[in-house]
Amino acid sequence: MEKTSKTLLKTSFSGSKVNRVREIKELIKNKKYKRVIEVFGGSCCISNNLKRDNLIEDAIANDYDHYFDNFEYYMIYKEKLIDQLIELGFVKSQKPLSKDKREELQNLIKEIQDNKNLLKYLAKNFVYSSRRSSNDINVFDFCYFMSELSTKHDKEFYINLKNVHLDSLDYKDFIKKYSTFNDRDTLIILDPPYLNSTQKQYCNVKYFGLSETIRLLQTMKQLKNDFIFFNMVEKDSVDLLNLFGFNFTYNTIKTPLSSNNHREDFLAYVTFDDKESKCNPCLN
Repeated sequence: MEKTSKTLLKTSFSGSKVNRVREIKELIKNKKYKRVIEVFGGSCCISNNLKRDNLIEDAIANDYDHYFDNFEYYMIYKEKLIDQLIELGFVKSQKPLSKDKREELQNLIKEIQDNKNLLKYLAKNFVYSSRRSSNDINVFDFCYFMSELSTKHDKEFYINLKNVHLDSLDYKDFIKKYSTFNDRDTLIILDPPYLNSTQKQYCNVKYFGLSETIRLLQTMKQLKNDFIFFNMVEKDSVDLLNLFGFNFTYNTIKTPLSSNNHREDFLAYVTFDDKESKCNPCLN
């Protein structure tokens, strides 16, 4: 059933887990999951790649912010904007634009200043990396002309994404709608707003802190579905999973935020089929 592929489907998205897809494939290679659901979809890259490579039969992702509702328009807008800038003499560079060029660029995109998802999509080519993780990107942050300008990868990603069922729900409603107790055929992907992070890139109206993360993991303990769990600080994440008595393996990599700043990117694979999770009286 599996089809090997050397090239991953990817698109520009702050916080995308595309660099963990091969790791997830390796973790589940001996499993026979028929379905994957991404509860906090983000770029939806995990479900999209697993579905494209026929590792699962069905894929469902929660596009909570409606990021992909107008994705075709975003690609067309980017292509036209790039053509305009090249005609105006803009040259791709890692250096910030001059004041005049910066104002020229910002004047061109003033019309989309209220379209946060489109600004987020364009940010990789025009916005300084420390600002790209923020949900408050505005036209005045656009001060570069850099990185890959083509929409080729985005088009390939979006074509394949049409094979993934997208919904837009609060995570609790999404889990309730698409999961069932002790489902051995389904792998759940959890990439919630991280503990120990500012969470500026999320559109959530309330902070997704320790109490919400505990509620999420309590739901998973009761549900007894195998799941992948992402978070940030390894020690805190391991302690939290151990508190619930989960059976898990994990790996942490360093993710660059800027040239001099890195963060921990923690991934745990939690399973229920080999043995039951241990009982912790504090959580029962």
